[in-house]
Amino acid sequence: MSGNAYSIYTVILVVLFIGVLLRTFGKKRKKRFEKDAEIPFQDRQ
Repeated sequence: MSGNAYSIYTVILVVLFIGVLLRTFGKKRKKRFEKDAEIPFQDRQ
């Protein structure tokens, strides 16, 4: 591959990585993270 192809490949990977981060830590998932953070403090039944 030429140097230009490596640059395009790198840009695509960076964009995908940022997309995964935004999807994972987006505002829609905040409630779930807060709920999951309370699990260790709940009493066992």
